[in-house]
Amino acid sequence: MVGMATLQTEITRWETDLAILEDECTSEGWTAPEKLLITLQRTAGTYRHRVLPRLVADSALMLPAIPDNEAPAALSTYSAVVTGELAQLVDRLDELRLDLIRFGRTDQLQLRAVETLGALRALGRVVLRFGREFEAPRLTAQLTPDQSEQLTAAVHTFEKKLR
Repeated sequence: MVGMATLQTEITRWETDLAILEDECTSEGWTAPEKLLITLQRTAGTYRHRVLPRLVADSALMLPAIPDNEAPAALSTYSAVVTGELAQLVDRLDELRLDLIRFGRTDQLQLRAVETLGALRALGRVVLRFGREFEAPRLTAQLTPDQSEQLTAAVHTFEKKLR
């Protein structure tokens, strides 16, 4: 699934970006509230501008080949619910970031921000795990010329028997 691989790349890029940011903040002596603010800003930006658009545009949560007739509708519903939840969490991160800027450092705001960040991370992992565990296998094969001729002959023989 191209969409799931792209989504995995975006989330991995975000996690790497946060790890680099953490190292930079630590080496430059940033305070915990400053680290939290930049983490919230980067997370909201990454999800709003890269992850959520991938979910919608690439239909990353949709499987290409599903044997069950009801599965596409179920996956469509799942995709809409997950995308909606992720969008709400990103909106909440933005609100908390702005509240932290307006009202300053409060333990309650910081706790809610960290909890929301954790929920966003957890939901992202669920999306990726769902995609990996239910990904349909590829059904393509590279045949040699001899194998191709044998397959063609077998198909023609089968078709003749049907007539």
